[in-house]
Amino acid sequence: MTATLGLDHSSISEFILVGFSTFPPHLLPIFFLPFLLMYLFTLLGNLLIMATVWSKCTLHMPMYLFLCALSLSEILYTLTITLHLLADLLSSLRTIAFAACASQMFFSFTCSFTHSFLLTVMGYDHYVTVCHPLHCNVFMSPRGYTCLVA
Repeated sequence: MTATLGLDHSSISEFILVGFSTFPPHLLPIFFLPFLLMYLFTLLGNLLIMATVWSKCTLHMPMYLFLCALSLSEILYTLTITLHLLADLLSSLRTIAFAACASQMFFSFTCSFTHSFLLTVMGYDHYVTVCHPLHCNVFMSPRGYTCLVA
């Protein structure tokens, strides 16, 4: 990544993305289709997980609700990264404004932190279920699950 300086030569206004610059420009639209398919399959898989959990009343248990929250976190994470990548693959101008870069970094870090936190909470839920099965309802109440997911 290189920075372009503004008129006063003291502030950064945009970044030039050089990730795919080593490839010939006529090959970049060919990369668009595999990346689009990967994004759509990720989106479809996570939406299927969420639809399955919400449609079956027997799956309204904490583990499956955590999986649903994890799927939502994955959808948001891939959304923050992939859409700009797909747009850059079709565009000849590969720059990103400083504010857009900062917001993309913020949302991707937030989503990845949420993803990691949900995996930690899921691990704790499994620990309580396996190691303290008789106290599971005391340690992990429905209100506690809601607070941990929120």
